[in-house]
Amino acid sequence: MIKSLKNNKISSLRTKIISTLMVRGKKKTGEKILLKFAKLQQKSTSKSFKSVVHLAVINSTPTFKLNEQISKKGKRKAIKSIPSFIKNDSLRIMTSLKFIKNAITKNKSSAFFYQTLAAEVMASSMLKSQAIDQKNELQKQILVNKRYLSKFRW
Repeated sequence: MIKSLKNNKISSLRTKIISTLMVRGKKKTGEKILLKFAKLQQKSTSKSFKSVVHLAVINSTPTFKLNEQISKKGKRKAIKSIPSFIKNDSLRIMTSLKFIKNAITKNKSSAFFYQTLAAEVMASSMLKSQAIDQKNELQKQILVNKRYLSKFRW
């Protein structure tokens, strides 16, 4: 599991959520979205806000990521994707938050951003969201390319 979430370092998780929700470098926008999201989440469920967010982040946390390398041979460009292990827990948390944000931005609904964020976090805490599906697809791609993992040192 993730160490920083186990130790309840909510302030670091809060700053990471705000930094992923920022729009054009404005931190205040991320704080407003987080505040509206927290209020909506507390009104809609009886579960605590912190535990739902922790569970959602843990469920959508990937173990691997794909790095793309571009190799040029003359005029041709070949893109090669190489799987790599995410060692640092803070990077895992950031990638899971990015998965959640990407799932929200792909879902073009008429609702506000914080409403779709609340729905996505609730769904990912119950293992039914698009971020979880995206993580599983990534794991499948890596298992297909597991010949690259033989060179990886654990």
